[in-house]
Amino acid sequence: MNKYIAFILMTGCFFSCTHTHTGKDKIVSSIVEEGVISSSVPQKLTVRLTEDIYDRLETVLQPVSYVKLSNTPLLGRIKKVCIIDEHIFVWDVASGIVCYDMSGKFLFLLNARGQGPGEYTDISAFTINTHLKELVIYDNAKQTLMFYSAKNGKFLRSEQFNKPAPTEMAYFGGYFLYNNRLHRNYQDDVSLHYSLLASKDGIHIDHRYFKHQEREEQYPFSVSMRNLHDNYSKLYYCRDFDNIIYQVDEDSVIPRFQVELPQPVPNSKIEERPDEMKLLRSGYSLGITDIYQQGGLLSFRFIKDGAILSCLYDIKEKKQICCAKRIKFFDSSFVDTIDGVYKDCFYSILTPEYIGYALSENPEEFSDFFKEYDEQDDNPVIGFYKLSTNM
Repeated sequence: MNKYIAFILMTGCFFSCTHTHTGKDKIVSSIVEEGVISSSVPQKLTVRLTEDIYDRLETVLQPVSYVKLSNTPLLGRIKKVCIIDEHIFVWDVASGIVCYDMSGKFLFLLNARGQGPGEYTDISAFTINTHLKELVIYDNAKQTLMFYSAKNGKFLRSEQFNKPAPTEMAYFGGYFLYNNRLHRNYQDDVSLHYSLLASKDGIHIDHRYFKHQEREEQYPFSVSMRNLHDNYSKLYYCRDFDNIIYQVDEDSVIPRFQVELPQPVPNSKIEERPDEMKLLRSGYSLGITDIYQQGGLLSFRFIKDGAILSCLYDIKEKKQICCAKRIKFFDSSFVDTIDGVYKDCFYSILTPEYIGYALSENPEEFSDFFKEYDEQDDNPVIGFYKLSTNM
């Protein structure tokens, strides 16, 4: 829990420390069209707090398989996982981007830090262009997009990308999507003072959505771990301090869900620019993130009273299933948090720390697969889960 809060604080620091752009910046696009934001009415989801631990997960999910990632290289802190075309791409802070097959076998490592051709200073964001089978990295320090083969990690080309300075990127429906949190480094270019930017080629911005609000520009703190959420066949987007979840289409965004959190943080509080840690530990609810849907089940998380709460919602029956600090199966199945969707399954990244904790609670209940797990020398496991038959 504290690691999660610490990561949020470090992310907030990143927003205020991004590369400063100069007046010599290359113009990314002279004409940026206003994107279409649908006027459709979103489904309202009313959230209420339940028990601290929800231990009846088998009523909605059933485990399908567990994949242990190869131990070489040994991973440290995972920032993002993409599962695409039977490949698992893991962005690890220390190792870079590691690619595995669906059995967890190591395929290749992309760790090209340096100043030479094909090398990056650091990874600020990455995504997979599924059409061209390219792994695309944004290097904020170099203001550059780096393109590599998603099949073997071979360097292909680089493109100067002076602005915007996205904190997150995705590829969906033939577009690169950029989460553009702040504009303080290019205040004169009002065409890019928007939160969500879309680009066909990754370089020139074609559409823009959600004009920046001054209160957020003056308070460079992002409470959400991520704003773009890949759901395999759809992409969801939710801005910081907002309660509307949008579905990103090819040329528009559509409001899908309006999440009514218990005691949501008011706009007036953001305008006060409070101490970040005090805000996280306040009684307010904020930071809707990790938004994933499979069939009629929607999963998301948010923060209240310094705790990260997991919420499961039956959107077909229009009822909440749980809102708890921890979700688990009653039996010996493993699950931590819902971290993504691949095909018809949710998946959960089971870290060595989590597996060690779960085994310490009931060491005799788990299969040999986990009993033989070495918390010190093994890499994370990815668990896959389908909806139960009653869902």
